[in-house]
Amino acid sequence: MRILDFLEKSIAVVCIMAFGGSVLPLMLTGGDPLAGDLESSGVTMLYGGIYLLLLMVIALRPALAFQIPFASPALTMLMAFAFLTALWSLFPDVTLRRSIAFLFTTVFGIWLGLRFRFPEIMRLLVTGLSILMIISFVMIAAMPAIGLDSTQHVGAWKGVFFQKNVTGRMMVWLVLCLVWLDWQKESSRWMTRPLLGLAMLLIVMSRSGTGLVTSILVSVALLSTTFLRGSIRSFAPTIALLAALLVIMVTAGAFFWYDVLYALGRDPTLTGRTVLWDHILQSVWDRPLLGYGYAAYWFGINGPGASFTKDWGITSAHSGWLELTLDLGLVGVVLVLVVLGRMLFQGFFAARYGNSRAEAAWAFAVGCALLAVSVSESVFAERHSLNWVIATIAVVRLVQLSRWQRMVNARAAEQARLQRHVPSGAPAGIGPAYAGHGRSL
Repeated sequence: MRILDFLEKSIAVVCIMAFGGSVLPLMLTGGDPLAGDLESSGVTMLYGGIYLLLLMVIALRPALAFQIPFASPALTMLMAFAFLTALWSLFPDVTLRRSIAFLFTTVFGIWLGLRFRFPEIMRLLVTGLSILMIISFVMIAAMPAIGLDSTQHVGAWKGVFFQKNVTGRMMVWLVLCLVWLDWQKESSRWMTRPLLGLAMLLIVMSRSGTGLVTSILVSVALLSTTFLRGSIRSFAPTIALLAALLVIMVTAGAFFWYDVLYALGRDPTLTGRTVLWDHILQSVWDRPLLGYGYAAYWFGINGPGASFTKDWGITSAHSGWLELTLDLGLVGVVLVLVVLGRMLFQGFFAARYGNSRAEAAWAFAVGCALLAVSVSESVFAERHSLNWVIATIAVVRLVQLSRWQRMVNARAAEQARLQRHVPSGAPAGIGPAYAGHGRSL
């Protein structure tokens, strides 16, 4: 069993690194790490091998494999709907191929959430992301042509990742997991705190304003849940303080939005995003309900997004909600809202009232991060994306917590019912089936 456990954890780390948005799949298959062609034959074969490894470890535990389709109804419907969109997709073969990639990405997250204890999941994520971070520092020093941005943001550190904003997002997840481990004392501080410092250094040097703000947001969201416990009298001042800070931030942003954008390294058009969004909104109105087919909108030289793909090299809406609507329509938006709502609302209330508060607090912080990043980046229902893997883990763990809590409540109710039927003179632990036969005992 120890060999199997080691094998499962090793494959988990490999998958985390493969889905981390790095150039490693291209480099390992002899491709050009600057080209960004993640659908070359070599990369496709590499991911095919990863799928086989994942299927192997899932098949080794049949009981767990049976749980995967039922781990989260919303996730299962989202995977099925992605395949269904091939019926009206602009490019059905592309949608089917990319839906398979989305399926395995989601299944990997579900498997992680079901297979390992929560602290183990945190350590696996930290291991995979820390390896990518260390490789990033090596590339920045030894291979600056890959490790440093030489196009829009010259000199920004992107390390082993394709783009500096990807670097920022991956380090946000590393920061969140490290803060959780340190907060819960689940790992040695001599390891977590130096890694935390390196992750923050990489975020700052990548010039990812979104990554910096989000890393602070998730840390505050995670640690602030400790103030949500206790009586309502102690809880109310915390909510009042958070509400006051939110009002101040919104007011300051409304009056000084121009300065805020420049402080975050953005121009008033959000690096051209507003022009892109105007075009996408017109496309959304053409197919609002079902979308254009999963991952089909940006494909091909004659597609609706071809002008941006050819002239700007854009293959994404740079907005989580717009990208989701293009791919899966309003149906997909509703399903993702269910997923995100569980993270935010169940995560919040479970962090306040539940038994596994630290775990729920992490899921709540993940929901806050996704909500913040989705404004300017595509993070929902992504294939080969650690953003979606982490979202899947958070949802699956919350579903499991909810089912476990219902089971505990049902057991407590049953015990209370039995206690009410036991006569006062009956020995402790004797239920109603034997209480009436006390004399013969």
